[in-house]
Amino acid sequence: MFNPEEQNLNQLVIYQKSLYIFKLARRITSYITNDKDILSMYVSDKRSYRYADNLLMNALGLVPKIVETECQENPSLKLKYAQSLRYFIDGLYQNCLQLESTKIQGKDFVKLLRKELRHLREIHKHYVKSLL
Repeated sequence: MFNPEEQNLNQLVIYQKSLYIFKLARRITSYITNDKDILSMYVSDKRSYRYADNLLMNALGLVPKIVETECQENPSLKLKYAQSLRYFIDGLYQNCLQLESTKIQGKDFVKLLRKELRHLREIHKHYVKSLL
């Protein structure tokens, strides 16, 4: 059974989109690295594996940040947290560019992720405006 906070989170567009981006990043990373685990990617000599690891870890950090923002009761802190989400989104976008600069299979998938991140930026902009 869900409590009211969980139901509210599940209804947020930014939360749903960030979950989708994490799932997409996980699938792209799995495809690029041939299903390597995170530790193997982290210690790998291949730049593309390290970039994929960074992408996955940053995507993983986005969802809890949104939850942390929504759970904040102080309106000014909530706005500050919401604005800081932009750094995570920009970091993910940068990770995509780094991956595209290497010789990898599946650059089209990374481009799709970048497109979704641009959409998340728009959602984020509306989210921050709703808190003002």
